[in-house]
Amino acid sequence: MLILQTPRLVLRDFGESDWSAIYALSREPAVTQYQTWLRLVTPTDAQRWVQNATFHNNLQPRRAYNLAVTHQGQVIGWIGWGHAEDRPPDHYDFGYALLPPYWGRGFMSEAHEAAVRYMFEVLDAGRVFGECASLNTGSARVMEKAGMTLCQAWMERNEATGAEEEHRRYAIDATDWRRTGETTAST
Repeated sequence: MLILQTPRLVLRDFGESDWSAIYALSREPAVTQYQTWLRLVTPTDAQRWVQNATFHNNLQPRRAYNLAVTHQGQVIGWIGWGHAEDRPPDHYDFGYALLPPYWGRGFMSEAHEAAVRYMFEVLDAGRVFGECASLNTGSARVMEKAGMTLCQAWMERNEATGAEEEHRRYAIDATDWRRTGETTAST
């Protein structure tokens, strides 16, 4: 079981009983507005998602990392990363979601820093990517605080609203991370 610790958080592989936290995330319109995969319909859907995440977390060699973000023993979010099929094996895409009561308190920046550090130091990542809608300024700020820079923008249709919206991809490579990795956590 993978466990990453930060000053306030524990990031760990999902357990069977964590489905209720995923279901809680799926009930938050402010979260599902940007994380469409979280638009789960039933508790059974959330249970299946956790079972699937656990299955992929346990494959060897491991290519997927879906971790529960916990604070004081309570699951408050998700962070995950893995290899994109269309990219080199040392490139990782990631995503994250956090319950709204925990927004604006630096929790996701702290979790993200630990995840990016793990990708570069343990997995020997060459490049790390993340994406968000341009209107999701909090998510963009999390990536920017980690030293990631905007590398691509495109228009995409929002499934919920049908409106076209700009999406942005941020990235950082190993060389830039090694140069800035120790200083980004405090910005």
